[in-house]
Amino acid sequence: MLWILYPSLGLSQTVSIQNGLGEYGFGWMFGRNGACYVVMPKHVAGPFPRVTVSTSAPVESASATVVAPFWNGIDLALGIARGGLLDRCTSTLDDLEETGAGLNAMHGELVRLSPSGEMTRNRIRFADRDYLSFTGYLDSGQASIAQGTSGAFVFADGRPIGMAITSDDPARGLFMRSGEILIHVHRFLDEQGGAYLPAPPSAEEGENHSNGNALPLRFIEASVPAINPQFAPENMVEEGRFIFGTQRVMRFVFGFDEPTAVSRIVMQSTTTENQTKPKDVILRWSVDSKREHFRELQRGEMGPDGVFDSGQMAGRNIRYLEIIALNTWGDGDVVIDQVTAY
Repeated sequence: MLWILYPSLGLSQTVSIQNGLGEYGFGWMFGRNGACYVVMPKHVAGPFPRVTVSTSAPVESASATVVAPFWNGIDLALGIARGGLLDRCTSTLDDLEETGAGLNAMHGELVRLSPSGEMTRNRIRFADRDYLSFTGYLDSGQASIAQGTSGAFVFADGRPIGMAITSDDPARGLFMRSGEILIHVHRFLDEQGGAYLPAPPSAEEGENHSNGNALPLRFIEASVPAINPQFAPENMVEEGRFIFGTQRVMRFVFGFDEPTAVSRIVMQSTTTENQTKPKDVILRWSVDSKREHFRELQRGEMGPDGVFDSGQMAGRNIRYLEIIALNTWGDGDVVIDQVTAY
């Protein structure tokens, strides 16, 4: 039996994870000290330093930097999410604390997300509890628990009580207890986690220094996810390329440490077979700290050579720069190599 229901607060923190190998799994996100973190199995995070995190509907996606500071025998990693997820990251790490009700529960719900972000719940029966883990069994006739379930959490009474780490049978999975996750993540964040907090506005990470005359532009958020975490939107102001699928809304926001006089914007794209580039582009700007009020700066077209250049403009103090791609030159994945401000 399968349900698609409106999520409770804890369940709504379930996220989908895509790693750099193109593999999918799940995780659970929580907020702490102004940052958004994602708990996931180490094997779901994969071998590359970034993953793409996608929420339940309405789907928002962002990149996350992966750290796996725990010992080799524990299948656990932590992602530090970037972009616009913070407003959706409403649970706390202490929500993983085990309660008497959770410890005594005989049944729970395995929560996963469909590709469209719809939440699915499957009833799980608990057995074989030990200090670190427990086994969960699907009721007969339900969907498989095996392929692609790693990282999905089981909830009892709306609270997360365990994370799927492996399965040797379509109807059975092994779950790491949430209390075990809490102990290790709490210790890491308390002792070392400050080094991994998302950079404050004054930090240089994510700034565009590819040209000596370029302004220190930082990536803030994108409305479209990368096709693979290796091609993350941060690459627009770093080394690499941002590659994403065409969508109706293609919006990218960048920012400065403080209002900065900007007189020129350049966006570049180089494509190969089965790829395309943005075409009609709108530039908007804001000095509003909440990024709620943008004004139009310029409209233009990226040329077929893959260069959009605003040309020299009268200097304008800008805190946030928004670029909206209205369409593309053709079909295929869209590529943006770099966005530079002068």
